[in-house]
Amino acid sequence: MKISATSTANRSEGVTGKRAGYVLLEIVIAMGLFAAVAVSLVKALHMTSKTASGIQDEMRIQRVLKSAMIDALSNPNLEERNDTVDLMDITGDGGEQLPFLRGDIETVIEPMEMENEDGQLLQNMFRIRVTFHWFADGDWQQQSAETWRYANLYKP
Repeated sequence: MKISATSTANRSEGVTGKRAGYVLLEIVIAMGLFAAVAVSLVKALHMTSKTASGIQDEMRIQRVLKSAMIDALSNPNLEERNDTVDLMDITGDGGEQLPFLRGDIETVIEPMEMENEDGQLLQNMFRIRVTFHWFADGDWQQQSAETWRYANLYKP
């Protein structure tokens, strides 16, 4: 009987030792899964932050273009011209309020020939193109907006 009691004790110790090894393995696997999920979540948050920053920059650029286009369109005496203005001259803040937007705005107003559906030449039509040049990410970039306008639109 001593032999059988000893073998039973050995069996119970072996099962407990194997179970302890499985618990350790389960903890290591759980920590690995948690780390993988945490790294993926941090990467996703970083990408979301970069995307939001890019969208904000794009909105600022669109506001600059829209403002320059409204300025060019609202001029009652529309005539041919080509001028470039530094953005800091327009904002007047020396780059303190808008450090992210440093560049210039080029406005080109040129006469154009257009015909209506009947083939008649439309007089006093002008093409207005506004281009914003700025320095970002170590390189010069640009974006443009273009429209047409009848020269006598705002004249009484």
